[in-house]
Amino acid sequence: MDKHQERQDSRPAGYAAIIDIFGLEVIPNWHCSFVAESSRRRTEIVESSVNEFFPLAYWPGDRWVDHIEFALKYDGMNLAILAAFFEKVQVEELAAYVLSKPTGKYARRLWFLYEFMTGKLLSLDDAKQGNYIDLLDPNDYYTAPARPSRRHRVNDNLTGNSRFCPLIRRTQTLRDFESADLAGKSRQIVSAYPLALLRRALSWLYTKETKSSFEITGVQIKDTIESTQLNSLIFWADFVFIFPISRIRLTDRCICLSKKS
Repeated sequence: MDKHQERQDSRPAGYAAIIDIFGLEVIPNWHCSFVAESSRRRTEIVESSVNEFFPLAYWPGDRWVDHIEFALKYDGMNLAILAAFFEKVQVEELAAYVLSKPTGKYARRLWFLYEFMTGKLLSLDDAKQGNYIDLLDPNDYYTAPARPSRRHRVNDNLTGNSRFCPLIRRTQTLRDFESADLAGKSRQIVSAYPLALLRRALSWLYTKETKSSFEITGVQIKDTIESTQLNSLIFWADFVFIFPISRIRLTDRCICLSKKS
């Protein structure tokens, strides 16, 4: 079977099927799965998207529960699609699915995410058995320190809260940047210059950048106002430079900076 014919005869699975089943108006997942009458598994990369074709033996079934498990297993985590899905799915059906697989890792992840994202509790007792599982696989995503959820027996390692939670995949490009140790190389370069010289350079660059930003918008500001704003900006530039930051933690009201030891 040629590739064109395979695409025509394939059926969407995972998130692609969930979007069709519930009529979700969302951006498709970066990884789209299809099941075709083929004897091999293959992928097509189109710009930043991946279309993966699975042999017929991988067909999960026709129910939404089959495709949501397939999505979490093969398509990865997509909070935007899951948020739209939670608005459409019948709560009773979701609870029944979780109850049918009390130790299932995909059921418990979905249970946690529903309550985390909607702020509503399913009519279920706390999980009593099953090993704790990570919500995100640290091999596939950049994660936060795990926060155990006793109710679901899930380690919440998301990098945000229910209002803002970006997911960052460990792509090969980012892995290459990690191994390049750019931070170490930057520290090595900066250490060759006096601190006072670097501070003056930072002050000049911030001043120049701020002036350029105001000129682009056509706003003219007085030197007194400009100096007040720039002094504040320069203070924080100096602060970050003098006190290397190893961790930035966002809370509901402030940004917490932890000094590098």
